[in-house]
Amino acid sequence: MTTVTLCLIVKNEEDCLKRCVDSVRDVVSEVVIVDTGSSDATPKIAGGLADTYAEFPFQGDFSKARNKALSLASGDWVLFLDADEEVPATSAEALPGLLANAAPEVGGMTLLRYNFFRDAGFYTTPELKLHRRRPGVRYERAINESLWGSIVGAGAEVAASGLVLNHFGHCRSLVSREEKAARYLATFETESARDPADPFFPAFRALILRTLGRFEEARDLAERARSLAPDSALINMFYAHVTRALGHPERTLAAYQHALSLAPDDPALLNMTGVALLEAGRADAAAEFFNAVARVDPTYIHARINLGLVAQAQERWSDAVELFAEALAANPAFGHYDWNSHLEIDPFRATHFETPFGYRGLGYHLAYSRMRAHQQEA
Repeated sequence: MTTVTLCLIVKNEEDCLKRCVDSVRDVVSEVVIVDTGSSDATPKIAGGLADTYAEFPFQGDFSKARNKALSLASGDWVLFLDADEEVPATSAEALPGLLANAAPEVGGMTLLRYNFFRDAGFYTTPELKLHRRRPGVRYERAINESLWGSIVGAGAEVAASGLVLNHFGHCRSLVSREEKAARYLATFETESARDPADPFFPAFRALILRTLGRFEEARDLAERARSLAPDSALINMFYAHVTRALGHPERTLAAYQHALSLAPDDPALLNMTGVALLEAGRADAAAEFFNAVARVDPTYIHARINLGLVAQAQERWSDAVELFAEALAANPAFGHYDWNSHLEIDPFRATHFETPFGYRGLGYHLAYSRMRAHQQEA
């Protein structure tokens, strides 16, 4: 039987730690939790949830903390989550069979992570969360830490799992989000000074500055990153994200199309090209790209939401209802909504979203389309 260890490093996560562990408790063999310096009830909660609990004071290096947790794991595979993440039931149920049948050359797997905001907006990131436990496989880099290089360096492959993961870190208060952004900016700036030729550090700084509304600085850094890696589809996509925040629809579309030319089957780029087309008022063309996303990678469930928004723009209300309902059934977290979002003044969060500007959350669009469909039928 294939065994799985759930690993977490935590600090002041009393509000969400139990939900995270509970989301996968039935499909993992053991739970390892390492606390890096909590001042709330997290250590007590973690001690009750974990099979192995340890404390490891944070030293400014996330890889060191994660590798401490890995050193305590004993499973064939490791699922490494953050406390503000939860695995939806359908993905959790599929996990044991997925790992039992994994090809021997696969050393790690990504999950598509949906990063939600309080107002139900979201963006996605493929995250390397699953890996075969091997002595030489360890996290690298102090921040934006990753196992990718270690796994590939050991002669193994990283594959897409076809599973999804929900992340609610952006549902914290605006103050805490901005404090975290400031910490990450400082760390990325330090790392960039150490390795000025690495395009990812200015690229990630650009994305963070975009979230703070510092668009001109973000543009300069995004352009610097692109000059360092002109043929990288990912770096060019980051540049397009920043361009979109500046409010230039045609320039944004051109930037996404250029990135897509470097990676024609990339589902994230197909989706964002469709978003740019829809924002430019070209709904029919946008639909072609959203349909392509669904063919290339069904894990990108939000392609159905964007197709629903196309139907809404074309006043095909029944079609919109069907598409929105399908997305909600596939991942109920799309229905997440916190009324406190109305109390925040955060005009820049929508620059993250992988839906057109004006998206109000799936619950709103589903309810409105149902109302209009009913009126249309009356």
